Amino acid sequence: MKSFSKAILLSLRYKWTIAGAIICSMLIASLWAASITTVFPVVKIVLEGETAQSWIATEIEQAETSRSVIAGEIEQFQQDLQSATPQETAKLKRKIDLKMDRLNAESSAIERFEYLQPYINRYAPDSPFKTLVWAMVWLLATSILKGIMLVFSAILVARVANRTVMDLRRIYYRKALELDQRRIEMLGTSNMMVHLSSNMMMVSGGLQIFYGKSIREPLKMVTCLIGAALISLPLLMISLIVVPAGAFLIHSVARRMKDVTKKEIAGMAEVYQTLIETFSSLKTVRIFNRERTERRRFKENAGVLYRMAIRISLYDSLLRPITEVLGIISIALSVLAGSYLVLYQQTELFGFHISDRPLKPSMLILFYTMLAGASDPARKMSEIVNVLVRGGTACENLTRTYDREPRVVGPKNPVPIPEHSQSIEFRDVIFSYEPKQPVLKRIQLEVPFGQAIAIVGGNGSGKSTLMNMLVRFYDPQRGAILLDGTNIREMNPRKLRRQMAWVTQQSVLFKGTVWENISYGSHNPTREQILEAASVARVDRFIDDLSKGFDTDVGDNGRFLSAGQRQRVALARAIVADPKVLILDEATSQMDGNTESLIHDSLKEFIRNRTTFVVTHRQSSLRLVERVIVMESGRIVHDGPVDKAYDVSDEFKFLFANSA
Repeated sequence: MKSFSKAILLSLRYKWTIAGAIICSMLIASLWAASITTVFPVVKIVLEGETAQSWIATEIEQAETSRSVIAGEIEQFQQDLQSATPQETAKLKRKIDLKMDRLNAESSAIERFEYLQPYINRYAPDSPFKTLVWAMVWLLATSILKGIMLVFSAILVARVANRTVMDLRRIYYRKALELDQRRIEMLGTSNMMVHLSSNMMMVSGGLQIFYGKSIREPLKMVTCLIGAALISLPLLMISLIVVPAGAFLIHSVARRMKDVTKKEIAGMAEVYQTLIETFSSLKTVRIFNRERTERRRFKENAGVLYRMAIRISLYDSLLRPITEVLGIISIALSVLAGSYLVLYQQTELFGFHISDRPLKPSMLILFYTMLAGASDPARKMSEIVNVLVRGGTACENLTRTYDREPRVVGPKNPVPIPEHSQSIEFRDVIFSYEPKQPVLKRIQLEVPFGQAIAIVGGNGSGKSTLMNMLVRFYDPQRGAILLDGTNIREMNPRKLRRQMAWVTQQSVLFKGTVWENISYGSHNPTREQILEAASVARVDRFIDDLSKGFDTDVGDNGRFLSAGQRQRVALARAIVADPKVLILDEATSQMDGNTESLIHDSLKEFIRNRTTFVVTHRQSSLRLVERVIVMESGRIVHDGPVDKAYDVSDEFKFLFANSA
């Protein structure tokens, strides 16, 4: 529950709402105990045909009679002391002490009754039926008021829980965006979705229980136990002997439930992953007739989730029988002990002092009623264990996932970043995703400002990784990357990326309009800037064919557009950002030759006075550059003009032989 405490601490910002919920819970608990007290006048007064006035007069008379009898017994014992042997003296003194306690108890009872008698004579109903009517009115009034408080409590608790979860979502969503790229790739989309959806729902449920039933039910139980303790605290302690055993059993079940909940969350991530992969690649599934395979995979993942849910239900269902059996044992102990005391009019049990005065049947019934009133909240408290455990487990997952220091962090005192105007240098850069498996090996590369270079090489040669280093998605294990002579590790990553734009082969578009996707590249682009970017990227060549022009919805990830159209929109988005460093990673690979040629003509003008990196396998893209870098196995094997690459690099020959 340590992680769950973070959610609780965050919720304390809504302290007045919490205070209102606690006050409602206290009133509910008081009204719960107050409604139970109606049993006493019904049992004692109505069923015996008495009125409150006659009852208290009888109580005073019986107490005075008992006091007189006890006083006589004490006097007799004191007389017997004068002729008693030493052994008899000790016994007689103990009897005198016990009788003195009884005498004091009867005197105290008389004082209490005499204090109450004027008020009862004046205000209490003067007939058994009227007493019953007032008891029922009291029961109804307390029940209605309790219901109103329950509604207020539910609203206040829901507000605290949902506002806190909303804050948590914002916090962890922000942390998710700040995670280093490697961590995000290891987690996967499915885990990220589970954490920010299902886990948050568990946290919400846990908070609602924490500020609702976990406060209200213990208070209800405590008020009833206080009432029982006022009747006989020792008898109550006998009834609660089984509590430690119950706490141990519930703790054991909760520990197992926590383990199963972790597996359930992992199973939910697998289900999400299956759904994401299937629905995002539905054409691939269908073209290879793999519907049955995907159904089987989904069935297996759903089966794991089902089995975890059944185990959780099993553990949850064990809690109620445990509390009920323990409750029956508790009541059985109190019934046996109380009945013995009442039947034999005793004040001790096995030598232990139980009460000052012998218990009367009506008071014993009220005691049992209080125990019954405490047992219902106790049963409900066992039922909330499941929700609290699940909420705590969800918080642990969130903490374990997001409360980590990113590998790529900004410096505490970042240096100012002037507008790029000199050079970009990779100085002895070494990087590996896995230990002892370097992807980049001692890269030495300097690119003057305003130069356009191509980076070519086979798959896995390190081209994209090199660009990931430049935008600080990753940091090298060794070496440095310098922007205008300053190590980019000394710069704020966000401010560094403001001077950069990257267009990838897999063009990512967001659900929204064409206009919104282009304007995404800049925080406040003007209309003229968007139209100019669309013109450079040749978006204007197809925009009139769309139903609503720039206001056309592109769909999920741009599925309403063709692959080439998506690339042009993505390119326009990068252009509107007006970057000083432009990275084109197969940015025109999905376009037809004519469109690509037109875009290259436009880009030639645009990339002037910008440092441009063109990662490509297409010879047509080399028109944009004046220098080519050829990479093989994480090393630069050629750095020079395009025509010289054919003479130096077999890799370059292989890549471009067919298009040369």
